[in-house]
Amino acid sequence: MQQSGGGILGYRPEVDGLRAVAVVAVILFHAHLGVAPGGYVGVDIFFVISGYLISSIIMRESEQGNFSFLRFYERRIRRIFPALFVVLTATAIASWFILPPEALQTFTQSLVATVGFVSNLFFWLKSGYFGGDADLFPLNHMWSLSVEEQFYIVFPFVVIIGYATRRWLLHAIILGTFVASLALCIYYTRHHQMAAFFLTPLRAWELLAGVIIAMNESRWRPALEQRRWLPILMELAGLAAILIAIATYSDATPFPGWTAAVPVLGSALLIVAARPTSPVGRILASRPVVFIGLLSYSAYLWHQPLFALARASGLAEHGRPMFAALIAITFLLAALTWKFVEQPFRQKGRFSQLQIFGGFFVLSGALVAFGAAGHLSKGFPGRYDADTLALNATTAYSPERDRCHTDGVGYLKPEVSCRYLGGTTRWAVFSDSHGPEIAYALAEELRPRGQGVLHLTFSGCQPALQFPASGPGCSAWIQDSMAYLKRSPEITDVVVVFRYSFHLFGDEAPVYPRLPNDRPKFLPERSPDEARRAYVESFVEMVRQLTAAGKRVYVVKPIPNLPGHVERYIFDAQRDAPGFQTGVTMDYYRARNAYILPVFDRLDALPGVTVLDPVPSLCNAERCASLIDGKAMYFDANHLSVAGARHVFDDQIARGVLRLDP
Repeated sequence: MQQSGGGILGYRPEVDGLRAVAVVAVILFHAHLGVAPGGYVGVDIFFVISGYLISSIIMRESEQGNFSFLRFYERRIRRIFPALFVVLTATAIASWFILPPEALQTFTQSLVATVGFVSNLFFWLKSGYFGGDADLFPLNHMWSLSVEEQFYIVFPFVVIIGYATRRWLLHAIILGTFVASLALCIYYTRHHQMAAFFLTPLRAWELLAGVIIAMNESRWRPALEQRRWLPILMELAGLAAILIAIATYSDATPFPGWTAAVPVLGSALLIVAARPTSPVGRILASRPVVFIGLLSYSAYLWHQPLFALARASGLAEHGRPMFAALIAITFLLAALTWKFVEQPFRQKGRFSQLQIFGGFFVLSGALVAFGAAGHLSKGFPGRYDADTLALNATTAYSPERDRCHTDGVGYLKPEVSCRYLGGTTRWAVFSDSHGPEIAYALAEELRPRGQGVLHLTFSGCQPALQFPASGPGCSAWIQDSMAYLKRSPEITDVVVVFRYSFHLFGDEAPVYPRLPNDRPKFLPERSPDEARRAYVESFVEMVRQLTAAGKRVYVVKPIPNLPGHVERYIFDAQRDAPGFQTGVTMDYYRARNAYILPVFDRLDALPGVTVLDPVPSLCNAERCASLIDGKAMYFDANHLSVAGARHVFDDQIARGVLRLDP
């Protein structure tokens, strides 16, 4: 990122100060310290700043008639890629020693996508940005750089065409594109949120907000200077908008859409109104804040690899002190990178244009070659011995998951849902993503009896019989599935399991060993306690209606989660040490599920209901296991593997809790 010069005002230290706000917000968000739940809006701030500064340069040079595409992209390479190449190389080396094969393969794929300016597409297709394995991806944050570079491949051509024809046409194109991009962003946030989050056409309006400021600054500035209090009110409103978004947004906020307009408008107001002598501008332009702003690009590059690799290695389980140390290391590395990498490469006298472009293509080729090798080799498994790789093979998920697991508004209707592995189907598994492996293991147990299983699972779905679910299609799927089960006399036994505490309090993986306490994503208009009570009552009513329809219902208690991905236990050299093959403590399990566990006592009292408790199958009195009898019980941090589901069913049958015969 360049020093914040641009527009009619020259260098603007207060804009560098705004960078500091943005990068600190993003870093605190990714650290999951609970102090900046909406810190991801820092990227939106960066987009507005970038649009303002880069377009100022392009339009100034176009007006002077000396704009050069070659010089423009040379500047982009000088400012973006030296630090980026250093971080990518260092992350690749560290990942070689830390990440197991599957995770390293994903990393090398993301490495190629980053160098090719398409990491936003990669992470859109791979996982998203919030929750799941996203925090374990060292390059997950590079999506924003891809959005910017894709934008700047197109934008200079638009400006050149505009200046070559009529100036009003350029303004019309920019404004029309801004409106169209914002409208599409709002629509897709409602229907395909991750597309709205990652795709450049749906984010372009944020960069164009900065462009519009740059295009009109010469007209707005004199008018503002004649009004003493208006600029002050504008900058105070802008700062308030940004801070409110950082403090009150969360991963449950529908984003980007309309909600992104708050930090975007706040950033725009600050860029328009703040000055080094104004109340807010004076703070932003202060030397300590500006210094952080100057380090913001390198700090942004470094923080996520450090956080992700700490999580992958287990260091993050030391909690807040570890993340405080990682944040300090982030800014130390950022300062070194800024001084010894960013600054020298920005000096044209140090490196010629030929050296810049030549180095760019050589280093890009080397990183792409390493990434391609990692992909083709499936993560360089030769780093490990045969026994470790055999153990890793037991992390397999259900072979029917891809075919039978559903989600979204175009979900698989229950009438055509999968039935396997036997002939007669009288059992069904009704679940969110925790169900496919349970369904497959149950089908294996039933196959010798000539019976099969009806597979009804929907990704991330709450038991939303009596309230609108947070995910598209979930509520309708619950209603359809319930109606189908109740009117199907051949289905006599239904296994019900959900990731209860995740829906009620959020994901524990990013904050372990702390307990998450996020507000539920569903029923945002109600208080968290009211939403949780609605969840419980809906869940109980769902079970009650199934039993009233004559079904025998088996409700599964919360499945113990692991502190991290199961691969960490498999590939650690000390995995055979006594006590290492463990997940969470029983104290953590009970605290994590304290809200939902009493509900199973209510359900156990209902006629026709059997409660299945996986804890005796997976845990001893102190801890829960990640590996049992040489097999992985999970395929990630919280979903049972097929081997884990088999183990639970075998144990439940052996204990006499589960009876498969009529």
